[in-house]
Amino acid sequence: MDIIHFCHLSESDRRLPVYLTSAGQWNHQEPVHRPDGFASYQWLMILSGEGALYTDDSVYSAKAGQAICLFPDVPHRYHALQEPWKLMFISLEGSLCGPLLAQAGITKSGVYTMLDPDKMQAVFSSIIESAGSNDSHAGVECSKLLYALLLDIPMQIQAKQHTRHQHFERLQPVIRYIKEYCQHPLTLDLLAEQAGVTPQYLCLLFKKAFNLRPMEYVNRERIQLSKELMVLEPQLKIQEIAGMAGFEHTSYFCTVFKRLEGVSPETFKKSHSY
Repeated sequence: MDIIHFCHLSESDRRLPVYLTSAGQWNHQEPVHRPDGFASYQWLMILSGEGALYTDDSVYSAKAGQAICLFPDVPHRYHALQEPWKLMFISLEGSLCGPLLAQAGITKSGVYTMLDPDKMQAVFSSIIESAGSNDSHAGVECSKLLYALLLDIPMQIQAKQHTRHQHFERLQPVIRYIKEYCQHPLTLDLLAEQAGVTPQYLCLLFKKAFNLRPMEYVNRERIQLSKELMVLEPQLKIQEIAGMAGFEHTSYFCTVFKRLEGVSPETFKKSHSY
């Protein structure tokens, strides 16, 4: 049976960073043509059959185990290629929808293959069930489920996850080396030698695996070491900690620490003193 629920949203619901506007299931998806797009973000989880999505001058096939992501106000159309084309759908809005999708590498409408489609279908079912309840807190419950779903997306997208894992594995010798020697002077050339690649390619691997430059990663490890020293060796002065953590200049250490931790080293040290 086809299902559709439109959410009764309160003012407080609409202030949530992610909230549901509608959800449901179509057992025989009819052709959809939206020249002006749709007002909300949409996710369509394919349960059976196969369909075609046309958007952004591209054509995508969408079959069981895959999901369609549609961005607001982007023209698109879709229809069945193999019936019954059965799918679940959720429509969502909120200030964090775009940033959370961007975190997963999703910046435009398209079709994405899921590593664990059964898990995704279970989450969709829970959202649809919550949307159809008469509970006065249904909006908040749906928001919680949506937030969890969006956080899971990066781990669910097959191609991205596989590629990122490959980059991470390739970087393991470098990561181990940084962990062991971050308190010593490190250069890009030295780090590249650990992976047997050029400095330029090392930068590309770090960008794809961590969205960081290699020396940014080094600084993060050094800051972690400095925090351990502050807690375990409280008698040390800040300039001593900076040197022991691999920073040549205390002023630079303080700048990096404040940028990454949000407080100065002195403030962090005092807040963790006993």
